[in-house]
Amino acid sequence: MRYVGSAEHKAYNSPAGYPALRSDATPCDPEYTDFEPLTKLLREAIGRACVGAEFIGEFPKYAWGWLDGKLYEARHISNGTYKGYSLEPIEYPRDPNHRLNWGLENAGA
Repeated sequence: MRYVGSAEHKAYNSPAGYPALRSDATPCDPEYTDFEPLTKLLREAIGRACVGAEFIGEFPKYAWGWLDGKLYEARHISNGTYKGYSLEPIEYPRDPNHRLNWGLENAGA
C-alpha cells in the first residue's frame, strides 16, 4: 500500500505529476511533496483498522489518519495505491470504537 496522490488535487508539480487541480477538488497543501511520510501514515492507519467497511479486493476503499491537526481520508485508486484529502469535521466518519483517537496526540489539535 502506498500513497501516490492525484494531480487533480495539486496546484503545483509533485510526484503525482503536473498540476491538474479540479475546481471541485480539495487542494493539497504544497508542503506535502515527499510521499514517504504520507505512505507511512496510510499504512499505520490501515494497521490500526481506521478503515471503512468496504474493500476493493484486499484493500480498504477508505482509510483515515491525522496529519498536522487535520483528519485526512485516503481513497483507494488501484492496486493498493491511494490518494488523500483533508476532511471538515462534518465529514468525519462515524467512529464508535474511537479508533481515530490514535493520531490526536500527534495531530497538533
